[in-house]
Amino acid sequence: MSLPLALTPVSGWQRLRGLTDSLAGAMLGAAVYAAWAVWINRAAGLEMALSAGAGHWLASTLLTYYGTAAMRAIERRTRGLRHPAQATALGGLALTYLVLLGLHLALGTPELLLTLAPGLLPNLLFCAGYAELLRRTPPPPCPR
Repeated sequence: MSLPLALTPVSGWQRLRGLTDSLAGAMLGAAVYAAWAVWINRAAGLEMALSAGAGHWLASTLLTYYGTAAMRAIERRTRGLRHPAQATALGGLALTYLVLLGLHLALGTPELLLTLAPGLLPNLLFCAGYAELLRRTPPPPCPR
């Protein structure tokens, strides 16, 4: 006999995956990047700095939320490969920077390199860590 879904024990890894997969987790993480974009573009004036920050917050929120969904899809498709976690991480990182570059080029962000470069290491660590988290945790059960 199995436990009802509500009574099934949840590991710390599964809780972390739940936060990482949630919209609230995506919004929280994006706030850090938005603050950086405002700070680094402050010399271009308040309006441009806030525009860069708001655009980066929205893009980071959506990228984290939908990017994790894309990484889950990549992970499912690369399970038979020799290094599926690396393929998942690289796919997520490529998607992130294609979207961010396009966004900031469209916004005319004056400090493009300084806006994006500091996020490279955290994004790399996030993508690698999330790919490993996917490897360690089973997919959540489908609601009935």
